[in-house]
Amino acid sequence: MMGALRDFITSPPWVLVVLFDFSRHLLLLGALLLVLGMLFFELGRGLGLPYLFRGQSRRAQLAIGISLSLLASELFYVSYLVSPDELHRSRGRGIPLDVLNYVGALWGVVAAVAAVSLFSRGLRGKWRLRDLGTSVYTLLGAEVGLVITLGFIFGGTNEALLSRVRSAFDGRGLAIHEHVYAATFFVILGVAYLVASCFRAQKIPAAAGLCVVLALLGAIDGFFVYWLEKWHSLLLVGAALLGLFALGRDRYRARFTDLLTAYRHLPQRPCKRGCTDGRHSHLEDYEASAPSGAGLLPRTMSEFRWTDESGHKRPLVLVCTSGGGIRASVWTAAVLRALEKQLDEDQRRAFPYHVRMISGASGGMVGAAYWASTLEAPAKTVGSSEYHKGNTPEESTTEGGADWLVANVAKECLSRVAASLVFSDVPSRVLSWLEGSAREELHDRGTALENAFVENMPSLGTKLSDLDRNEKDGWCPSLVWSPMLVEKGKRLLVSNLGLDPLLVQHGPAIGEEGTTVVYSRSGYELGRLFPEPFKTTLRLATAARMSASFPFVSPAATLPTVPRSRVVDAGYWDNYGVNITCGWLDELLRTSWIEQNVSGILLVQIRDGVERPAPEGNAFSDRITRALEGVTSPISAVLSARESVMRFRNDEQVEAIARRFRLEKRFGEDFFQQVTFEFTKEAALSWYLTPEERRSLEDAAKEAVEAKAPAIGAWWDVRTVAASQAA
Repeated sequence: MMGALRDFITSPPWVLVVLFDFSRHLLLLGALLLVLGMLFFELGRGLGLPYLFRGQSRRAQLAIGISLSLLASELFYVSYLVSPDELHRSRGRGIPLDVLNYVGALWGVVAAVAAVSLFSRGLRGKWRLRDLGTSVYTLLGAEVGLVITLGFIFGGTNEALLSRVRSAFDGRGLAIHEHVYAATFFVILGVAYLVASCFRAQKIPAAAGLCVVLALLGAIDGFFVYWLEKWHSLLLVGAALLGLFALGRDRYRARFTDLLTAYRHLPQRPCKRGCTDGRHSHLEDYEASAPSGAGLLPRTMSEFRWTDESGHKRPLVLVCTSGGGIRASVWTAAVLRALEKQLDEDQRRAFPYHVRMISGASGGMVGAAYWASTLEAPAKTVGSSEYHKGNTPEESTTEGGADWLVANVAKECLSRVAASLVFSDVPSRVLSWLEGSAREELHDRGTALENAFVENMPSLGTKLSDLDRNEKDGWCPSLVWSPMLVEKGKRLLVSNLGLDPLLVQHGPAIGEEGTTVVYSRSGYELGRLFPEPFKTTLRLATAARMSASFPFVSPAATLPTVPRSRVVDAGYWDNYGVNITCGWLDELLRTSWIEQNVSGILLVQIRDGVERPAPEGNAFSDRITRALEGVTSPISAVLSARESVMRFRNDEQVEAIARRFRLEKRFGEDFFQQVTFEFTKEAALSWYLTPEERRSLEDAAKEAVEAKAPAIGAWWDVRTVAASQAA
């Protein structure tokens, strides 16, 4: 027994020798594990990444299968080339035997891993019939890719070709032909990538492009390892730094399409102190600019119509929605649709026409903006239970009887964003380096996300300024986006409303009696920074993209300001939108507008799952998580504090506003009420939802609204009757 074990250790099976050798190359191993993890083990499921590799069209799945096979073969071949010479000499002589045994052993391991994964998914009931259909085409594509690889290898063993290569490189080593084949394969993959980058409209699968990019990176790493040996790590780092230095030339690389005119006059170098060029948007000059910009609504509420045709006061609804990618988008749209339908069951309350303002972050504002942008004028919906209409008949229809508005919000954007990341971001950065800042057409993944929004939800192509007349008439909600600026941690408010008073904190100070001292400025209004683009070109999709710059999914684009300011997700500052709403109510309470126009205020909070349970179980992942708590606790504490501070701060603000309404004698006990709808189940966080996840969100929204609709309706009727009696 001991002798057999000793023999196994000293002379392990060929498969293990090859496997151990491949595992030494961490970059190659990491690329393979990344793809296998997404393909078979749900790696990145919270971001929707596994769905890039399945659920596509037949042609796309075939391309994905081919690219997967070529990726694995390229990584295996590169590993073979950089493996020790003694490993090559241990199995015969010549290229066919070594390559076939090496690549074949690794392919066998991958096939075994895939079989075990698929079998375990079947046992756990996670295998669906449609997955079987797409897997067949993926498997067929993988077989085609494997045949291409084998043909390439066997073609390379042709004696006539070998003799030509060896004669051309006479005296440079007997294995030079292997590297010629590797270089040829690299060129083929490179040409395929460049061709795919030139045909974005063909919607080549992002997963296929990712595999090609990883294969190219693996080949480059193999080149450095083999030819530069001990210097390869240093040279790789140096090449990376040089590339980053070159790409950092453009100070305003990631841009917003709707603000392109404002980028034209930006200086190539930072402005000197005291610059007076009127074409530059200096943040220092923001305070001195006029308080009202072109296209902005009045800064007071006096011109807003709110009472009905008879002059009676109406209930006023404020909606606050949280971030959370497509999950929050669908949850928000589903809750709002359920509210308008449930509140109309016993009598027509016209809930959408009572929503005065919607604020929030990230994905929630995408769904809310689409809900608001499709709203029709009251005169067109008299006697109808449908308050919304798309820009085209196709937009307002759906299959299977599903809600068309929610179905459009649920359409995936991830594949287009991922395809842009793979096929457009790198080439566009190279072009920007070559051409400077003069380019007008943008192809980054942020622009791809905007285009996906408009393609899925055409009404988001509406200009924000086109809604101002409807907002003044009192039947269309005012949308408020509040992304954050990276450099100063301030907010950028995007809205037709004039909200600058909410961004300035001021009060008394010792030694400054009789005057009001400005403590700080917490943000800027986009409409005052860029009044002309705001009025003429800014679309809802661009505003939504600003607020939904989800980390790494869409880039932190740079505003055309001096100094430069990068825009990121609103969730960094306030993920629930309550801060803006409470500040707005606080400003209104200093006037008589609410008393003269409003019969009651309902604050609707739509939250995308606040509480997440800690790992208390005994599952493998729970135990690993607990074992790493010594390392992860500081990071977890920072992230937890960020979320809890927002939530507790918002709850305190709502409590303070509610107390003010109760203490004000001009308002009744139940004048101000709030209701919260929270999604607590699991769904993808990025921009892809499965049909099952979409149905889960819709069903949860209907159940949540059904449970609270009677109480909301009762409060609504009481406030309406009270307003009629007061009149």
